[in-house]
Order: sequence, then C-alpha cells, then structure tokens
Amino acid sequence: MLDVPASERSCRLVALNAVLTVVARHSNLLLPRPFDELAGAVGRFAPFHLLAVLFPEPEAGLLAYAVFRGETLSAAPFGARIPAPATLFRRVFGEEKAFSCESTRAGDALERMGAAEGCLSYVALPVRSAPPGAGTGAAGARSQAAAGAAGGPVIAALVLGYAEAAGAEAAPTALLEELADALGAGLDRSLRVVAGEREAAERLLRIRELEEQHRNLLDNAPLIIFRLDPETGELSFLNRHAERLLGVPVAEALRTPGFLAEAHADPEGVMCFEDAVARARLGAPSSSYEARLRRRGGDAITARGTVYPLVSDRGRVVAIEGVLADVSTEHAARTRLIQVDRLSTLGTLAAGVAHEINNPAAFILLGLDMLDRLLRGPNVRMEGAAASSASELLQELRDSIKRIVDIVRDLKLFASPPQPEGSRRTLTDANRTVESALSLTRGQIIERAQIVKNLSEVPPVLMEDGRLGQVIVNLLVNAAQAIQKPSSKVEAREQTVTVETRSDGETVEIAVTDTGAGIAEENLPRIWAPFFTTKGPEVGTGLGLSISREIIERAGGTIVAESPAPGSDPPCGARFVISLPAAGRTEEATPSVSPVPRLVSKRARVLVVEDEASLARALSEQLGRVHQVSVAPSADAAMGMLAGGQRFDVVLCDLRMPGMSGDVFYTHIRESDPALAQGFIFMTGVGFGADVERFLASSGRPLLEKPFSAEDALSAIAEVVSSNRAAAPGSGA
Repeated sequence: MLDVPASERSCRLVALNAVLTVVARHSNLLLPRPFDELAGAVGRFAPFHLLAVLFPEPEAGLLAYAVFRGETLSAAPFGARIPAPATLFRRVFGEEKAFSCESTRAGDALERMGAAEGCLSYVALPVRSAPPGAGTGAAGARSQAAAGAAGGPVIAALVLGYAEAAGAEAAPTALLEELADALGAGLDRSLRVVAGEREAAERLLRIRELEEQHRNLLDNAPLIIFRLDPETGELSFLNRHAERLLGVPVAEALRTPGFLAEAHADPEGVMCFEDAVARARLGAPSSSYEARLRRRGGDAITARGTVYPLVSDRGRVVAIEGVLADVSTEHAARTRLIQVDRLSTLGTLAAGVAHEINNPAAFILLGLDMLDRLLRGPNVRMEGAAASSASELLQELRDSIKRIVDIVRDLKLFASPPQPEGSRRTLTDANRTVESALSLTRGQIIERAQIVKNLSEVPPVLMEDGRLGQVIVNLLVNAAQAIQKPSSKVEAREQTVTVETRSDGETVEIAVTDTGAGIAEENLPRIWAPFFTTKGPEVGTGLGLSISREIIERAGGTIVAESPAPGSDPPCGARFVISLPAAGRTEEATPSVSPVPRLVSKRARVLVVEDEASLARALSEQLGRVHQVSVAPSADAAMGMLAGGQRFDVVLCDLRMPGMSGDVFYTHIRESDPALAQGFIFMTGVGFGADVERFLASSGRPLLEKPFSAEDALSAIAEVVSSNRAAAPGSGA
C-alpha cells in the first residue's frame, strides 16, 4: 500500500471503515436490512448495478443474496438457490482467485439472464472466513482485512455487476479485494447465525410435527381423552374422538360447565366420575368404573372411565387427566354370557321341575280317563244334569292339567334349541284362543279395569300347540299390571283393557291395548331383552315378552309395542300388536285332536318300566283293556324279568329312573336283543335337554311326553307293533 497515492489510500481507508462499521453493527449481514446497509456502504465507493454474495452449495450450486440497483432498490433473489456458472465456481472456489466477466451476453444461461436484467459484466472475488483467533467485532474485521490472504478458506464470492460491458476494468480492484477480505468475519459470523437459526427452525419444525402427530394420535384414538383444571374441575382439553362419539362439538363441550358430569346418563355414573375427580385433586388415583354416557341423537353407550392426577416434582397436582373407553360391545357380550349362564341354570332347574310335575300330572290325566270311563259304566246311573256337569268338570280338569304341563314346557324355549320350522303346528282359532286367555286372566283384570272385546271373523293361524294362548295371557297380565289398583269401582270402570282381532285375508292381527302407565321411551327398545323388567323381582322375571317374541317369530309373525297407545286421550297406556300369517291349506297343519288308535288284531305283550308306582298302575289298567301288560318298577327289575325268559312285543320305558336310566337300559337291550329294541317306546316328563334330544335322535324310537292320554299310548303301541310285524321275515311285506 506504500506505492499507492495518499489520496487513493485515504479513500480506500474510508470505504473500508464504512464497510467494517456495517459488519460490526450486525450479527447477521444476510438479513434484508443489514444487507441493504452493506450495499449502500459499498456503493458509495464502488458504484455497481448489482451487488451479490454467493455461498457454495452441494452439487455445484449457489445460495445467492443479491441487491439490484437501478431506478429502485430491490432484494431479489434473496437467499435463493441458483445454478453456478462453471467458470466462476472453478475460479473463485477452486483456485481462490478473482474472476471477471467482460460480457454476460456471451456467457451461460444464468449470465444471459443477468444481461436481461441489465447486468452486462461483473467481477467475483473470493471472501475468506475469519482467521483463527480473530474477533467478531469491528476490530476482528479490521484484523482480517489487514491479514489478507492469511484468512481461512473461501466461504463466499462477492460479486459486483455493472450496467455496461467490461465495466470491471474501471472498477478499483484493489479496493474491492480489501472489502472482500473485510467481509470475511461478518459473513462467517452470519453463516454461523444462519446455521444456528436453521437448526433452531428445524428443531422447532420437528417439535411442531411431533405435536401435530401427538394431537392426531389423541384425536383419532378410539377413546375420549380429557384434561381438567385441578382448581375448577372444568375441561381444558378434549380430543376430537369425543365429538364423534358423543355427537357434541369439542368447542361447545369446552365452554359447557360440568360437561363430562352431565354426559353421564345415570346418577350412579355421575357419582363415580365426581368421586374419581375429587380423589385426583388430592393426588390419589382411583379405580376404573363403568357408566352409561349420553349421545346426542343416538342411544347411550357404555364406557369404562379412568381418572388420574398429573403431579409435579414438588408434589403439586398440575392437571387431572382421564380416559373414557367405549366398551358397549364388550358390555353386550358380557351381558349375553351372563344371560346364557342364567338360562343354562334355568334350563337345569326346569328339567327337574318338569320331571317332578309331569309324572303326577300324567297319573292325574290317566286317572281322569279312568274316572270318566267308570262314570259312563253300566253300573253308574246319573241324572241328565249331573252327568253333564260331571262330564264338563272332567274336561275342565283335563284342560287345567294340560295348562300346567304347557307352562312347564314353555321353559323349553330357553333350555333347548328351537324346533324345526313348522314342527308340531296346529290350526289355531285366534278368537277362541283370546276367549280362553281372557277366562284365565279375567280375575286379575276386572279388579283394575273393564274388559273390551272387538273380535272379528278371522282365518285360523298355524302355531305350535298352546303357544298363542301363552303369548296372549302374558300380554293381558302385563296390561293388568300396568294399571294401578283403583280405590273404587268407579275408577275401575274408567280404565280399560281392550282385545281386538282383525284380518285382511293374508295376515291375522291381535291387538292388546291398556290405559295404564305406559312404557318409557328409553325402555321401548329394551323390553324384549331377556330378564329386563321394571316391575321388580317380586312381580316379574323379565322373561315374558322375550319368550312371547320368540314364539311369534318362530311362527313367522311379528309383535310390536307402541306407547302411548295410539288414539289415547290424554296420551297413556300401551298397545301390543301380534301379526301372524293366515293358515293356508289345512293339510299343512297337524290335527289338534288325538288320532283314533289303530288296534292290532292280536293282543300285544307290553312291559311298562316306570318308577312312579301310581302312574305305572294307571298305565297298566288303561292299557290292559287292549293288551297284556306287565309292570317293572325299575330298569334293573325289567332286566331280571327278561333274563328269566319273559318275552314282550313292546317296552314302554321311562327315560329318567333311579339307578339304571332308560337310555342305558335300551343300550343293553339293543346289544343283546336287537328285535326287542325295535319295540321300545320312551316316556319322559322332561321333553328337553341336550342329552335327551341327542339320545332320542340317535335311537330313532318314538317318545310319549308326559302327561299323555291312554289313547296316545295305545296309538303308539299299535304303530310300533304294526311296523315290527310288517318288517318281520315272512310277513309278506
């Protein structure tokens, strides 16, 4: 610098000081405002059309910070990535020397773009990083400028572009080189700041991405996730799945005081939730609980709730969080398992009850037949009215016994699988069934309400024997129980139970309507569930309507409930409507009367194996009118009789007996005397149970369900004897 004139040297020092002042003032020259100040400082001493700082990027690219000077000052591109001119990149960053371009019009595509912007030539100078130990302030910048080439590696290129070709020749190159060296410390510091800012920005972006992922996870988890303020107990956070599950927008829920407590449908659930929150406020977790939650526009759901505190290191409760999981499906499955278990127990108990009831009922029914025959005997004389009354009484006793047995058999709906479609169906007169049901329930109804009958002419329906009567009796009893007992006869006359029948020729409808308390809207869908009842355990078990729907649907019909009853004024009561298909050809039905037994030409030898002595005697006397009958009180006794050489054509054998059961006895006989095994007819007071049904299906032997009439037994014996004789060798069949 000693050979440089004093005036020029003074000018360069002033320019260098101006640039260094800008460098010292700003920690990051690559921001628009500091870069604008830098361009102004350089432009006062080295006029230019364009000032740019280019940083090398991977794969021979450049990161450009540029200022154009024309009529207006702009900052474009600023921090843009651009392709590097090959010659500039090699000269500045490879050889670490200055590079001049006399005409951008003849350069590559990027230089021609500069020419189009008015930059016709340019000079690019290497900018080195601060030397080791150099400061970052003005003093450090001056020391680097003084050090010159002693700086670190080239980190950038300082580019000055001119508005005329070969403009670089007129530029003070020595001044530009000093300015480029002076910029080293500032740009080095700026790069570190940018790198730190970029790292912080990337870290912040990553945090935001994680937060978004976390929020998406919470919002899409199949749970209601919430956070409560420990001071007020109000919601401070609720995930989006709660909105989908409960049907309430999150924003509305957050501004609704006590929203989660109100979302619990039952008082017990509210109590459990509030207790869990109170424990969490004290820093104690609580056990999970189950409760029903309301849903806007839908049925309530069952949820399992867990509430827990968030405690700081100092032991302070900073938040209360919780989860409500939808367990409706699990709850329904568990309920079904409980019902299955209860029904299994019920089936086991019913089997024992049926056996104990049906055995004496069978004896009573056979005894009534014997009594009827005695009363009609030649040695008994009765007046006309007395004879008629006795006959009617016997028939009513038979009907009562059959009703007892039918009630026991109704449990079969829950203790065994449904019978095949159409099995054991008879032509049933709906009107006659209604009359019978009313006669059975009249006593319960008339003390509460008037009975109104509107029975139209309707075709018969195909039903399992006695089932329609059971359904109507159940509906009538429910109707009576829905009406509160009046304090006077006048009040009773104001209440009604109405039974109607009607038909369009295709279907038969039976409607039972009452003016009672009705059914709550929320309970209407639940009344068909087994064991659901609002009456209390002392009044009902909750099986009646479930069994009734099972019976009607197995007959191909439907049963629906409406409450309040249509047309009631004021609205009250309930109406149940049974709809059944009208019967087709009469051949489809099983005759409802017992067939006349086909008598065989020869008396058969019949062995009755029955442990109930009274029933065995009655059977012996009734069957003895036609056949030769022997009685064995047990299967062991029967085995002894057969071992002693006695022969029989038919064995009428009870299935359930003390000691050896009927099925085991049959198995022994089938192995030792297959021909006699073909003469077995089983009797049972328990017409259901998986073991009984499997055995009967495998043996293929006929079954008489107790109680049965003498005619039923004689008909079964005639059928077996005729079948066995037809199959015997030499029979001519």
